[in-house]
Amino acid sequence: MLNVGRRVLFRLALSGSLIALLLWRVDFDATLEAFVNANYFLVFPALLLYTGSKLLDSQRWKMMLERIGYAPLSGLFGIFLVSNMANNFLPVRIGDILRVQVPAQRYNLPRAGLTATVFVTETLLDGVAFVILALLGVALLETPDAITKLVWTLLGIVIVGLILAGLAARLRLQHDWHEHRWFSWLPEGVHKAISDFIPSFVGGLSALRDYKLGSRVLVVSLAAWLLEACMYWLLGTAFGIDLPLGSYIIIMIAANMIVSMPIVPSNIGPYEIAVAEVVVALGADRGLAGGFAIGSHLMVIAWTTVWGLVSMWLLDLQFSDVFRLAPKRAPQATNADTAQL
Repeated sequence: MLNVGRRVLFRLALSGSLIALLLWRVDFDATLEAFVNANYFLVFPALLLYTGSKLLDSQRWKMMLERIGYAPLSGLFGIFLVSNMANNFLPVRIGDILRVQVPAQRYNLPRAGLTATVFVTETLLDGVAFVILALLGVALLETPDAITKLVWTLLGIVIVGLILAGLAARLRLQHDWHEHRWFSWLPEGVHKAISDFIPSFVGGLSALRDYKLGSRVLVVSLAAWLLEACMYWLLGTAFGIDLPLGSYIIIMIAANMIVSMPIVPSNIGPYEIAVAEVVVALGADRGLAGGFAIGSHLMVIAWTTVWGLVSMWLLDLQFSDVFRLAPKRAPQATNADTAQL
């Protein structure tokens, strides 16, 4: 317990130090002025665009699950919002694990297939969408060399990941593959777990094997990320930053890449430093960039928290739903119920 407390204190101290570094690098008075003079009438429509992007993400998730089972869009959307809230406050992106556990409990979907869609298929298709959008942004803007090199590096990583995952997705398993001598030495429990896991996991990669499905999912991904870029554009306009929409595509990609690495709670500190530096590199005033980075992060955290809590209430989601490993069973009929039948 003491070690956990120390880790939390260390992360909070690190987060505070990075915020202090940001405020030291920017003109604090200019940053405060950016908050005072911000056009807050643009904040609500910006956050509605953010919610719209998450609805599209949920639709994409539903499409990726087509080969392994059915789940309603409303339920997946609620789970997605709860997941976003959890990732803001819990370590190691527990929210993504929630996206495996809860649909498995609620809709009897295989965990292996859910794991493949959440951690492999979705990540790679997001990478493809980011590369396409980043190349578009680089083509439209005179971006600094550092950002251009980062885009090409991302492209290389995505290509390697697609090749490896594509090979796994095209794997054809014989009906008796689990009886191969390579598996004969495994304990019975482990052997059964592998036999159940691998086929469902490969099924979860179907969007990387089925080009029509993959193309549809990619189109939805691009639409979702463009909506989020528009959200950043509106927030940037609210803080007085005059940059073209292409710049906000780069800013959106940078923001999501840093958020995907859970360094400290809510990534407060790393997010502000990274986003502010990218905004400055794209030509904005450093004081306005600091205000935008801090303001946009706080607004998104508050918005996702509110809608995450609302979704938990609507879904009647309990703590045990996340960590229960056994599937829920339908309640057995009592004698009275039988007599009525």
